[in-house]
Amino acid sequence: MNTIKINREINPGTYRIEDIFDGLRKVEILLQIFGSSNELDDVFSKTKVVVDTSSTYMHVKNEDATIVIGLDHLKNSDKIILYLDIVHELVHVKQQRQGLDLYDKSYSYVDRPTEIEAYVVAVKEAKRLGMEHNEIMNYLEVEWITQDEHKRLATHVGLKP
Repeated sequence: MNTIKINREINPGTYRIEDIFDGLRKVEILLQIFGSSNELDDVFSKTKVVVDTSSTYMHVKNEDATIVIGLDHLKNSDKIILYLDIVHELVHVKQQRQGLDLYDKSYSYVDRPTEIEAYVVAVKEAKRLGMEHNEIMNYLEVEWITQDEHKRLATHVGLKP
């Protein structure tokens, strides 16, 4: 994690992943996600990152796997949160490349298989980094879910609420 440098001096626009997250390509968890160096190289060469002022956090566009990052999130959020978010979103990039619907409306957010998979990876990485249980629980607590949904998400990813 210390080998990753986050460029917070970015203006709204379109970038490569490593323009913002320098050193991310070398993170072991990404090789586990994508399965091979060739696939990971392909993802890093083809995935666009859009920084904009209208997004709040990060998300992946279902149609082309572009990662969108809110400018305020990039400039002000804690480094570890940004790191876990980009790992989470790269799981969604993999899923989109596999043809999965990232926003399948037949599931609630916390029950959606694509979200659960992405959060499982982020939680695994959070534990590897030494984050405490309560810190990981705070990471999972996003404002668009209820307390009951938060508990359900925690359970889905193997944490005790």
